Amino acid sequence: MKNLYGIIFAAMLSATIFCNDLYAQNKHDLLTGLDEHDFSTFTINGLVIGGPDRYTEQDIIDAFGQPDSVYFDYGVGYVYLYGMKVSSAKKDYVPVGEYSISLSMLNKTDIISSIAVFDESSLVNGYIRVGDPISKVYDMGGRFHKADYGGGKGAVYWCPSGWGNADWIVCPEFNYNANGIITYISCWQY
Repeated sequence: MKNLYGIIFAAMLSATIFCNDLYAQNKHDLLTGLDEHDFSTFTINGLVIGGPDRYTEQDIIDAFGQPDSVYFDYGVGYVYLYGMKVSSAKKDYVPVGEYSISLSMLNKTDIISSIAVFDESSLVNGYIRVGDPISKVYDMGGRFHKADYGGGKGAVYWCPSGWGNADWIVCPEFNYNANGIITYISCWQY
């Protein structure tokens, strides 16, 4: 009988150790829900920024709504401007620009070559937006480069894991204030 208890104890101990190891490997994703997000590229409202996906004007409207204006610029192509309404929610940051989104495509059906987001309406990779703490950027993995602008302000450049060793100049930039809150997000691919 002692042998049976010993075998049961050893089996339970082994199962406990296995489950703890498995939990330790996945606890961060389990606790944060990050395992359901794809951080291998850069998306805003579900659209991939910088290609390879090509979008139409209707795709832009479906993701961001009807633009306030669209114009053609010889340097960047078609520019879609969205002036957003100021949220009445209490914020612990002061926006650095107007509540707006601007994005550009070289042709009417093309990759999105640049985007600048100054409001909370747009969601990056289904996970992060203006108004979130800058620490959330690091949750996405990949490579990071931090720029210090003084007074506690700065930016974190994020290179998604699927972009390999891309040059920092084409990587998404998350600017933050002295309180560590994201004030705007931008990415320039041209």
